[in-house]
Amino acid sequence: MRKAWLLPLSLTVVAALGGACKDEPARPAVLADAPAQPSRGGGSSASDGAAEEEDDAGDAGSCTSLENTGFEVEELAVNDDLPPGTGGTIADGVYDISTVRVYQGAAGLPGPTGNTYQGSIRVTDQLYERVVTLRSSAGAGAETRSSGTFTPEGSNATIAIACPSPLQEQVTYTALDSSLVVSNLVTKTSFVFTKRP
Repeated sequence: MRKAWLLPLSLTVVAALGGACKDEPARPAVLADAPAQPSRGGGSSASDGAAEEEDDAGDAGSCTSLENTGFEVEELAVNDDLPPGTGGTIADGVYDISTVRVYQGAAGLPGPTGNTYQGSIRVTDQLYERVVTLRSSAGAGAETRSSGTFTPEGSNATIAIACPSPLQEQVTYTALDSSLVVSNLVTKTSFVFTKRP
């Protein structure tokens, strides 16, 4: 039986280009991220990440061979609360980021944040892989690659990144026929992934 799980926005979220494994940027499994983050989220200290990055610097992309095939997507701020996910069974396959939103509460200022994401995730049974390029409003961009597991807990889930360094992301998710929404509960960033045919 296929297991329900996914990135880390949030996502997330959060993608085989031969780049060295690096810590995830501030925002992704799934994707996000989430992406997954391709994704923001807590779980390890900066000093832990720095030590692990030195150990993994020679991995040359071994965190995942996934190719980043997604389109560049603009992040949009939303002046509302992060909606909860509904869970569901996630179909194995490769998904590309199609929408990124950051929920700022009722007092937030809606509109483009100036950040863009390009990324992909791959779900294979319990394995969760992602490659994400985040470009900030200042124009700087960096690709990050990661892999780990996605463990559902009702409509929420834990993305446990193992490579390039241990990191846990708490997310809520919704699995539909051809799409997957993964939202980071800490950063309030939500990634919509569209399944490749």
